[in-house]
Amino acid sequence: MKIQLIQPVFVQQNTREVMNLQEYVKYLICVIVTLILTIPSQSSFAFAQNTKRVERGILDLLAGLIRTCGPCVCGKSNRDGARFLGGESSQSHEFPWLANIHIKSSTQVSGVLINDRYVLTAASQLVGATPPEIKITLGAFDRCFIDVSSVNVSVEEVIRYPEFISETHAHDLALIRLSHPVSFSKRIMPVCLSNPKSTYLGQVGTMVGWIESDSDNSKPSCLPRKLGLPILDGEKCLKSKVEPSYYHDDSGCIGIVGGNSIVCNNDVGTSILYRSYSGVYDLIGIVSGANNCGDGIKQTAVYTRIGPHLDWILQRTQDACYCTK
Repeated sequence: MKIQLIQPVFVQQNTREVMNLQEYVKYLICVIVTLILTIPSQSSFAFAQNTKRVERGILDLLAGLIRTCGPCVCGKSNRDGARFLGGESSQSHEFPWLANIHIKSSTQVSGVLINDRYVLTAASQLVGATPPEIKITLGAFDRCFIDVSSVNVSVEEVIRYPEFISETHAHDLALIRLSHPVSFSKRIMPVCLSNPKSTYLGQVGTMVGWIESDSDNSKPSCLPRKLGLPILDGEKCLKSKVEPSYYHDDSGCIGIVGGNSIVCNNDVGTSILYRSYSGVYDLIGIVSGANNCGDGIKQTAVYTRIGPHLDWILQRTQDACYCTK
């Protein structure tokens, strides 16, 4: 009789504990969904797109689909220094994620290494190019001279963003899959991907790459350069005489309104970075092919934002490993 009296009490206690656990799980799910649904955006269309992409990105992380490469750290430059506003040549191998992309042995554009297998650049420069016609050089600094410390890697696949439109440069992004994973070193390290919740508006962006130094583009840039410019919203961008057909929901804008255009068409593929106070660089954009410079041209520069394309990038690079911040 004593056992019969004690057993119902024990069962009731376990039942209450299970119910409390279920209620707690429901509460956590509600919090996560609420956070996802309250992510700010600039338009209802961008809200719908970004919500789906951020939600799937979080699920990917929870499911462990993004592999880490071990103890490596992304976005760390080989130089300690404060932010700047202006242009200057970078120090030797200051940005170890820079990739020099050779296309058909005649064209060179900038790109960035984002993990151990993929380089990200603008899709507009890869139209009509096949993998055998593309070569990637990592760990290079002066691209006008042979650097024995650099590494040349062949290309296995070119993956353009499926909604890329060459006429308007919408979604001007492409992933280049290397023929084999690369080994990281002080001169070869990946950059960090941007935070999907951040717009970086009002911050100073760092434009890094083999930026053309002459407005007439008559001379190739040998050394990578860096340029600090403010990140602008769409309204200011369009007021600076940027062609409206070249500005899209996935576009970003960088420059000084009313100033001379300093980003040229040959600067396509150059990276736009944000440097945090801890010195870590996030990749927030890739300069598109929609920019021009020269005498009398006064407009800011348009780039393709990484944030709206994070889901696509992560989905297409599941065979690679990433370094952590």
